[in-house]
Amino acid sequence: MTAILEATNISKTFQDGSKRVEVLHGVDITVEAGEMVAIVGTSGSGKSTLLHLLGGLDSPDEGNVLVAGQDIHKLSTKKQGELRNSQLGFVYQFHHLLAEFSALENVMIPLIIGGKSEKVARNRAEEIIRKVGLIDRKTHTPGELSGGERQRIAIARAMVTKPACILADEPTGNLDQRTAESINELMFELNRDENTSFLVVSHDLNLANLMSRQYELISGRLSLLKDDS
Repeated sequence: MTAILEATNISKTFQDGSKRVEVLHGVDITVEAGEMVAIVGTSGSGKSTLLHLLGGLDSPDEGNVLVAGQDIHKLSTKKQGELRNSQLGFVYQFHHLLAEFSALENVMIPLIIGGKSEKVARNRAEEIIRKVGLIDRKTHTPGELSGGERQRIAIARAMVTKPACILADEPTGNLDQRTAESINELMFELNRDENTSFLVVSHDLNLANLMSRQYELISGRLSLLKDDS
């Protein structure tokens, strides 16, 4: 299998007043093509920090992160952005959709940033919005959508560039159980249909247990809990 994400010996320390706090220590993790991987852990255990490092949104104090074989932290800011835009998608607990734009326009944005024409961006955005079941809501703004619909559009935006891997930080943490279950089903459907890998940070143990691999982050150290791959 091909490694989409590969982190080796990742460490990260933050300054808290006069005290230095080690958030991550010697973390190793690999995500292969088409895999579904979960990371669980208590609040403040460093899960979101790890996801930011893997996505090149922050830099580790030590260690390396390879995205599609390239060390993302050794690239220029421009090249980092290009690599993220082509290989990674991001989904957060809060959707971060732009309120003044329609669902369709929000999903088109990564493609426009990546240099695609408006026609190409629109066609691909409509394709992925149809896959998440909201083509009849494409002209609605985020304020006109339910919480579950907004998260589906956020997932569509993350998927629109056909990334190799989606990094999802508590994607169902702000949703009721029924809506969360529908979002979980959607992620597995997209994984199956598009062969997109998902690395999901979640407190939802039901979701984590469905993943092919499951890790737990405790005191900055990552341990493997389950591996069905």
